Amino acid sequence: YPLPSAKNEYRCFAECDGVVWMGASTGLTRYEKNASRPENVIQYFSAPRDLLDNDVQGLLAEKDGVWVKTAQGVTHIEMKVLSMKEKADILLDESVRYVDRRGMYSQRKLDKPRDLTSRVFYGHSDNDGEFTSNFALGEIFHYAVLLREKGEDDPETQYVRAIATRACEACLLLMNISGRGNGFVARSYMAGPEPIPDDGLFYRKKGGKAVCLDTRASRKRGIAGLEIDASHPVPERLARLYKDEGFTDDDITYKGDTSSDEITGHFLHMRYAYDILGPKDPELAELIRMSARNTMQHILDNGYYLLECDGKPTTWARWSPEYFEGGLGWVDACLNSAEILMFLKTTMHILGEKGHWQEAYDKLVEMGYADLPAKHHDRFCQACIAQGIDLFEDIMYGDHMLATCAFWNLIDLEEDEVLKEKYRKGFKSWRPSIGREHNPFYDMAFKLACPDEEIDMEALATWLYRTNPSRLAAGVSLVGRKDVAVRKLSGGYEETSFLLPPDERFISKYDRNPWRYINEDSGGIWYVESCYVYTLAYWMGRYFGFWKEA
Repeated sequence: YPLPSAKNEYRCFAECDGVVWMGASTGLTRYEKNASRPENVIQYFSAPRDLLDNDVQGLLAEKDGVWVKTAQGVTHIEMKVLSMKEKADILLDESVRYVDRRGMYSQRKLDKPRDLTSRVFYGHSDNDGEFTSNFALGEIFHYAVLLREKGEDDPETQYVRAIATRACEACLLLMNISGRGNGFVARSYMAGPEPIPDDGLFYRKKGGKAVCLDTRASRKRGIAGLEIDASHPVPERLARLYKDEGFTDDDITYKGDTSSDEITGHFLHMRYAYDILGPKDPELAELIRMSARNTMQHILDNGYYLLECDGKPTTWARWSPEYFEGGLGWVDACLNSAEILMFLKTTMHILGEKGHWQEAYDKLVEMGYADLPAKHHDRFCQACIAQGIDLFEDIMYGDHMLATCAFWNLIDLEEDEVLKEKYRKGFKSWRPSIGREHNPFYDMAFKLACPDEEIDMEALATWLYRTNPSRLAAGVSLVGRKDVAVRKLSGGYEETSFLLPPDERFISKYDRNPWRYINEDSGGIWYVESCYVYTLAYWMGRYFGFWKEA
């Protein structure tokens, strides 16, 4: 086997129960010749995630782990057996304690490195709505599994239901917090003293009005200082998320210029929130119905755009035929067409009515929206050729999440077999890029939508086994490993030659390339990420019967 460090870099070793630990000046290697899984024969541990530093000077092996002396101190590594549910529970507990920000789950910055208790009180993400909807979806499936297996009155079932409901409320709050009363959705919001970054359009509410703050984005758009209406009341149940912390409507600053990312996440999450949480919570069900209706009506009323306060579309929430005619829209059309069709299908599902929603859906189908998804791969390849880059260099990896959400839900809700097959062709056109991630959420959704297709369950098992039991974003020493060849693509982008197990690559959300040849992505030991990356995949698999606990 090729080893992570060069032969002349190894300086010490220890052996116990058939496992050999080998210390090098560039990290720690674990060798288990008879490992039950091939990917566990050679494992690599490195700084800063596993070790204080990579200069390993001494080892003491024991039955379930090893003591490692490095230049900066001693680390104890325990190879502890966890069930997948135990890991999911550990990760959820970490996020509830350290990531939750009024029901939103994206990430938190730490005041002290590695010290989760030092999380700062702020920490908005550009895509709070999308990431929180992903978290909420996972906990909705979590609740549904516990409801099925333990019953409604079980304390664990009740606990998880409360977490899922709170995250759902946080998403619905973003769909209502602007006070514009026209279905506009906010990206995120800050309360009270939370700092406002200079990375978008922000609106400070006060006295039933909202003022667009002076940022680079607002100056470029020409709306800095613009005052708009914000008098539409926020539903009291949703407002409690910030009022319970002592804030009022006049303490709120929300972020606009919302993208299709948030809208897609919201519609998928609302479908399952309505179906699973709604029956026992009529008030929540009605809030979901209202939010879906208002946002969908906003998009229809404004020519298939989400419009900002100046009457112009936001940067990325665009689903109109005009946008699809050229430029970026020509490539985006293949995904965005599926998104808007999914929104309409979900709205009809939640409201239990068709009417003008069905008329709009039929009109889009007549305009060719159902045929656009299957053109994705060809158009994407043409765009890459035009730019002189390799196929995987131009992927927006966040689009993998959007495509999965849009196609899975659209295919599931569509009843016409001809249209279903068109949408399946669209979903399949994404497989050359999505399939290489071996992401359980993506692959299970694909299998549910396209049951005749095969997915690699062993690769998904590896993903589950080798995902870290913490979302502390500490990086790894990937760059410089001797057993990983590097592929340099045409545009200079570097990837690993094979997909490393999750615990040997950087931690990130679902919007980064797992093949990327870098050590860290999410702020390292200064940040902790949301658990949804694991919990959504695990509980979805349990809910739909892809696996069960042994």
